[in-house]
Amino acid sequence: MTRGVVLFAHNNGKDDYYGMAAATAKRINFFLDLPVTVITDTNSIREIKYKFDQTIIIEPDTTNQRKKSSWYNKGRYKIYELTPYSDTIILDTDYLINSTTLLDAYKLDTDFVCHNKVKWLLGGNDQEYFYKNFISTLWATVIRFKKTSRTQQIFETMGMVQENYDHYTNIYRFSGGMFRNDYALTIALKTVNGHFTNPGDYFPWKLLHVPLDIKVYRDTLTSYTFVGVDKKNEKTYYLTVKDTDFHMLNKNNFMELVA
Repeated sequence: MTRGVVLFAHNNGKDDYYGMAAATAKRINFFLDLPVTVITDTNSIREIKYKFDQTIIIEPDTTNQRKKSSWYNKGRYKIYELTPYSDTIILDTDYLINSTTLLDAYKLDTDFVCHNKVKWLLGGNDQEYFYKNFISTLWATVIRFKKTSRTQQIFETMGMVQENYDHYTNIYRFSGGMFRNDYALTIALKTVNGHFTNPGDYFPWKLLHVPLDIKVYRDTLTSYTFVGVDKKNEKTYYLTVKDTDFHMLNKNNFMELVA
């Protein structure tokens, strides 16, 4: 059985996802000692001092928009066919590895696992729901899967949701327009599981999100200071976190930390 990490990296004219993937891959190699494959396109590749284990070229779907800018996040369901590994971890490129925690995913006796619970650093809603606040959102930020018939079904169903996204927005009554892999994953896993919940499909720890308005400063290789401002009372809050992985929404701040 081969293990490895796969990153999708399609630059959109605003954010350098390929550069982010290279920075993330270096930390994966250092902390997890795993090979990293990048799925990208010819327009995103540039000279950079990192050699991926493998580079897979596909054309991105450029039809998605987020806040009036392009967001090439479609096509993640293709990971089942594209991954060169039999046991894969797929990560967002702006996920900052600071520990060996993700290796614990291999200790879980399951063929598929993702996050169903999150923690927003220094505030924010810790859980998101859709369809009348009844279904909790699952997160496609970090997924670990083995190649089985069930996981193949999950990703094929994600593809079906993507292709019929307007239909599913009407059924589940969430905001349409911008495609989200998180929603596609939520619907797909529910569908494949017969709309029952399988606790084994979820990581036993929370996904830590860092909101856009939190400024992050690097103190050491694995220690960071987070600075946020409470707009109601104009107070500034500080928090130091060490040896903890986290997902950053501010792409520019992320690149400052890994530079």
